[in-house]
Amino acid sequence: MDKFLKVNLFNKVLAIIVFASVLFSFFLEFFLNLIPCKLCLYQRYLWLFLLLACILNIKKSTKSKYFEIIITITLCAIITLSFYHSGIEFGFFNNIISCISQNNETANSIEELDFLIRNKKNMDCAFPKFKIFNLSLSNLSFLFSTSLLLLCLKKYNRNIFK
Repeated sequence: MDKFLKVNLFNKVLAIIVFASVLFSFFLEFFLNLIPCKLCLYQRYLWLFLLLACILNIKKSTKSKYFEIIITITLCAIITLSFYHSGIEFGFFNNIISCISQNNETANSIEELDFLIRNKKNMDCAFPKFKIFNLSLSNLSFLFSTSLLLLCLKKYNRNIFK
């Protein structure tokens, strides 16, 4: 019973951490006007799915290991996507997902082209729009999700690998 309480407390703390990271991403978008690229949105969807899995893991009535496996797999997916996103920013990978908006804007003169370039929001994944401690948000997502995965593997070790 004591081990169950410790795992349950860990699940609650994990849900709070994931909720805070999702809330931070919405804060950056809506209050600081940082428009996310497609890869950032995909990462956000994975974080939202992770939040849902954490909440369901807390609400479960039995000691089921399936939610813990889903949490672990989702964290692996977040790590993979954020590693790919960081690799694009560093120039290690070519982007196979188009991150530029498809508005079909055309310019008939140099002045119109200049206007389009100067007034277009940067939606390219290769150029980070915000940095903390000289790390882009995708770098932070990679480090943060890797740390959470290691903690989950340590805490869920006996439940997942039975």
